[in-house]
Amino acid sequence: MKAREKAYNCLCDIVLGKSYSNLYLRKEINDFSSADKGLITNIVYGTMQNYLYLRYQWEAYVQSDIAADMALLMDMSIYQFLFMDKVPEYAVVNEAVEIAAKKHKGKYKAMINAMLRRFLREGKRPILGDALFQLSIKTSHPLWVVKMWEKQYGYEIAERICLDDQGALALAARVNTCVTSRDEIIAANPDFEKGCLSEDALLYHGGNIADTKEYLTGRVSIQDEASQCVALLVDPQPDESILDMCAAPGTKTCHMAQLMKNEGEIIALDIHEHRVELISNAAARLGLSIIQPWCFDACEINHEYDEESFDRVLVDAPCSGYGVMKRKNDIKVHMQPEDMDTLLPLQAKLLDTAFKMVKPGGVLVYSTCTLNKKENEKQIEKFLGLHDNAQLISQRTIFPYEYNTDGFYMAKLVKAEKA
Repeated sequence: MKAREKAYNCLCDIVLGKSYSNLYLRKEINDFSSADKGLITNIVYGTMQNYLYLRYQWEAYVQSDIAADMALLMDMSIYQFLFMDKVPEYAVVNEAVEIAAKKHKGKYKAMINAMLRRFLREGKRPILGDALFQLSIKTSHPLWVVKMWEKQYGYEIAERICLDDQGALALAARVNTCVTSRDEIIAANPDFEKGCLSEDALLYHGGNIADTKEYLTGRVSIQDEASQCVALLVDPQPDESILDMCAAPGTKTCHMAQLMKNEGEIIALDIHEHRVELISNAAARLGLSIIQPWCFDACEINHEYDEESFDRVLVDAPCSGYGVMKRKNDIKVHMQPEDMDTLLPLQAKLLDTAFKMVKPGGVLVYSTCTLNKKENEKQIEKFLGLHDNAQLISQRTIFPYEYNTDGFYMAKLVKAEKA
């Protein structure tokens, strides 16, 4: 199978079949050459990153409905015209027509050919409309989310988030402080340098962190800098008892264990067995023994442990993920405003249960990787209104454009001592 046809099939499975892009793509293109892997990856991620802009370029050509998989074929073809300078235009057209000929009994073959040639004749379509619409199309963010950000944060911040999502994310790692230090890592491998947001962060400039000796020997983990700030905010101490309510894949769990010098206890929960295994694997790779992974519904943990049993509790809550679109382009394609309908009550329930588990004087940290005040500040505001013995110590939103990281929100609360 040719690389472009494979890219098309991958796009169909990810966008229409809703497969998880990173894991799926890694598995599906394993047998291709390095050059073809690069081409496929570029087409798949680039098409998803720019999907609204790409569709805007050709949708005016269509007078009747077009099959969803053929629309994707147009998207990926226009992407190659606009963003891949070294790709011959005739090759894009010819292979798109070949793919169309194999689908729907060739019904769309002539249409695909005609629309692609028309685009090559007429060129890019100007984006007309108000500022929010233009920003939406230019950066391929749904108009409703652009409007939400503009309302919640103001136009300047909304624009900066949208533009930043079109860039490349810095490659960040976290040093395993139980066995080494940042300075030692940098001295051994100059492709690493100190991060600027987390005291345990390293930035990497040498390719894939997972291929380095430092990663393979358990001296570093792959983790975004903003994500590292969550465990630092929890500030767990040696010999404490910690509850991590939504722990998989275990990145923040392991960071907390390192901060505790691998002394104490962390109960790490996830509701899916295969994800609990990820926590175990991460702990084993780093040589951390205090983490106890457990497949269990965190909302029911107060029925298994006595309430007020833990010194600190982390709720890294399931969220809409609007802060990680630079990393996960498929979120752009799949996101819907109704996604919050199930997330908001789940987040509230997790917060309520977590607070029951915190000792008087103990700490609760709530975090998300989304940029949405309904899931963040408003969620904490509602929680505080229901718990007069909870005190908000601090809250922070890290916007992705500030440090070239993911977008994160985190809040630290303390339960009042009993009178």
